[in-house]
Amino acid sequence: MARKLLFLVVLAGTLPTSVIWRDSAQAVETASGSVGWTHFRGGEACGVFRGGEDIPPVLAPDKQLVWKAGLLGQGPSSPIVVNGQVVVTAATGYRQDELHILSFAAESGRKNWHVRIFATGSTVCNPFGGVAASTPASDGRFIVALFSSNDLVCLDCQGRPRWMRPLGWERPLLRNDVGMASSPLIVGDVVVVQAESLADAVIFGIDLKNGRTLWQKDRTKEAMWSSPVPLRLHSNQEGTTDARDVLPPVGVLVQSREDFEVLDPRTGTTIASYGHWCDTISSAAVWGRLVVLPAAGIHALEWASQPPTLRLLWISDRLNCGNTSPVVWNNRVYLVKSPNILVCADAVDGRILRQIRMRGSYWASPVIVGRHLYAVNYEGTVFVFRLDEDGLPERVGEWDLESGVLASPAVDGTGLYFRTHRWLYKFAFTPP
Repeated sequence: MARKLLFLVVLAGTLPTSVIWRDSAQAVETASGSVGWTHFRGGEACGVFRGGEDIPPVLAPDKQLVWKAGLLGQGPSSPIVVNGQVVVTAATGYRQDELHILSFAAESGRKNWHVRIFATGSTVCNPFGGVAASTPASDGRFIVALFSSNDLVCLDCQGRPRWMRPLGWERPLLRNDVGMASSPLIVGDVVVVQAESLADAVIFGIDLKNGRTLWQKDRTKEAMWSSPVPLRLHSNQEGTTDARDVLPPVGVLVQSREDFEVLDPRTGTTIASYGHWCDTISSAAVWGRLVVLPAAGIHALEWASQPPTLRLLWISDRLNCGNTSPVVWNNRVYLVKSPNILVCADAVDGRILRQIRMRGSYWASPVIVGRHLYAVNYEGTVFVFRLDEDGLPERVGEWDLESGVLASPAVDGTGLYFRTHRWLYKFAFTPP
């Protein structure tokens, strides 16, 4: 029989903010010890899983379906996969003010735990999406979930609450009429939260261990829904000694309607910037030193550490991402161009190498798994493309889920995960 444990969450050790219920029906089942697909669009937040490896594609859904788990409510947030469990958020209630974080065993689909909180901020949003819009994040030790109400919750991987920050209660103007959707990013022990609206806009650096603010950076008051993206600035094997001494190993790319910045996750200071406005929904993608920025097309930038610079390589206004984010791999840029065209472009100069017509409308970003690319439309059709030796896509299959797909797929070493309004699915690379 499920036990229900009542937790009173305290902000900064003093102020009670909300009540969390945890359903602990069973212990966590672990399929592997790896960390996994830990952010929006994966561990590096760029939508590529083991690019180039020989991983069998998912082409026969009836045979390759491993499990299907029901969800309590809708939400555009994508699942993440961490240490053998799949974590996803949802919202229920007349005003979508009951917020849920759920964990399922990646191997069996069995529910591990379920945490429910009640929103403290605004839950006004476009009903097409929902309050559970932001994808959770994890470092393998902790899981952080953010909702459109600007409620930020940290749990351990067994679903035990660590802390909560009601950012919408702290800054009541941090809201907009269609909802917030930027996903959190964990860099080291810092949670980076980008929350920008017409009445208030800020980026927080929050201590992952205790939920306290390490820094905050006020921003231009404009609505943004794109998510911060990690950029490796140097490694121990590359770069000069001066760069390694001054720069953090990983910076954070953040978009705005005025410019594109690289921030130091330790302090929030600007390391470098590219003075051009950015798309408000699509997020940048990174491949090595190459940064692909959606800005009414694509601006391709190269990161250089001495001096810290984002250097423009090329611009193409023919590579417009619409509502999805691009993927970069092996000197190729892949994106879904409005209304429903998969485009492959040369990352060296932006030339379009191939375009393939699909069907439907797209909100989920494509992902690359091994040598295959998957693109799923809102209507639930999954298009599968094989990437040849030159990285050019060739359609090899398509199959149907159900309609209502806003979330981008997640991946681990055993299969693909799709989320619709009602269900969470796992499909195995090798039929069970």
